[in-house]
Amino acid sequence: MGFFKAFIRVVKSLAVIEDKYGWTNPFDSVTIIREPLIEAKDKNEVKEILLSKYPQFFPKDKVYQRETKDEAQFFYVVIFPLYEYEKILIEEGEWKCSQCGQVHENKYVSKPRIDERLLGSDVMFCSSDDDVCYENFKKEKWNNVEFPDDEYYITKESPIYIYKCTEKATDKCYVGKTRNAPFFRWWNHLTKSYSPFGLYLRETKLSDWTFEVLEELPSNIEDSQVNKVESEYMLKFNSIKNGFNSVISNKEVLNNNINQIDIFVLIENR
Repeated sequence: MGFFKAFIRVVKSLAVIEDKYGWTNPFDSVTIIREPLIEAKDKNEVKEILLSKYPQFFPKDKVYQRETKDEAQFFYVVIFPLYEYEKILIEEGEWKCSQCGQVHENKYVSKPRIDERLLGSDVMFCSSDDDVCYENFKKEKWNNVEFPDDEYYITKESPIYIYKCTEKATDKCYVGKTRNAPFFRWWNHLTKSYSPFGLYLRETKLSDWTFEVLEELPSNIEDSQVNKVESEYMLKFNSIKNGFNSVISNKEVLNNNINQIDIFVLIENR
């Protein structure tokens, strides 16, 4: 036995397909039925299965695999054996949605929604037009924190930017770091963030804010040093006690400046 996929299509002479400019392509066809997985010994058995399942498409009990001169023919079938990688997806068996818990038969019949860049290849979701499971997972995972950088725009030579977003009316600010061009990161805050800062930013006007780069760091700098510089700016601008940052990224800086934090607290309590 083997695995096949089949497509029932309208004969090309009957399929009038116009593109956006109004041109028709006589070599195009229209697929009306897609059978992604049929288990059969050969293509002839596949045709028998299709005939029994969709007799309305095949007058005279004849299943054509190409267009003919038969005036009674309106449809034909294209049959392919599965590729090896498709067979592997079947053999891997069931997979489970990381959000709703639904168990799917296999990755070939039910292709999972995967964001390998952001979440890795082992985190999978039910596929849908509006990505319900994927979007809900992101909202829960990054609740009160920022999304990581969008790596599509990052190279090994990309510098690291320490930036500040400041609300003009209150002088409260958010300090962050990014390997992206800073305006990409600011757009990320505005469109994708589920943190308190991102949610607040979307409720205001962009004209209420100033966006600036505080410092540009070399691409080969250690992450610990980046966090140290970022944390120093958080303390300098008091962006945790009187701003939009939730946590400090370098505890050593916090410990070294504990007196400064205490002073902030005393001032607030007066």
